[in-house]
Amino acid sequence: MGQCNLPELDWIEVAAEHKNLGLVQKFVLDKARSIDVLPEVTLKIELVLEEVILNIMSYAFGAGQAGTIKTGCALGAPGLFRVRIIDQGRAFDPLAQPDPDTALSLDNRNVGGLGIHLVRQMADQVEYQRQDGQNILDIMFAW
Repeated sequence: MGQCNLPELDWIEVAAEHKNLGLVQKFVLDKARSIDVLPEVTLKIELVLEEVILNIMSYAFGAGQAGTIKTGCALGAPGLFRVRIIDQGRAFDPLAQPDPDTALSLDNRNVGGLGIHLVRQMADQVEYQRQDGQNILDIMFAW
């Protein structure tokens, strides 16, 4: 995965506040559309961003702790759109979490886990690393 700031990506950095979700989504989706990512793939990107960014905003930082989220995106290999999300919140590897048991009734399921499941299902590749006190999540979408 290499350097955490990947200069070939276009970046946006926002305060980890719910009101900034739309800014991140617009930035990434505008970039995806500018390189002709298919509409059905941009919908997946939008949903995955919402899940990941809102989870970081809600859980990565302690009460009263200010944080930022840095999001980069670009065309990766031909036909592959790459999104990298970086935060300095508490360490959390979403890929280490088990898939939820969707065969159980809603009353018998544990709370949580469906968002991570959604990300795994909608993205073509997801990688996580913890480097220099940062969570780094790379998400790739093929089209």
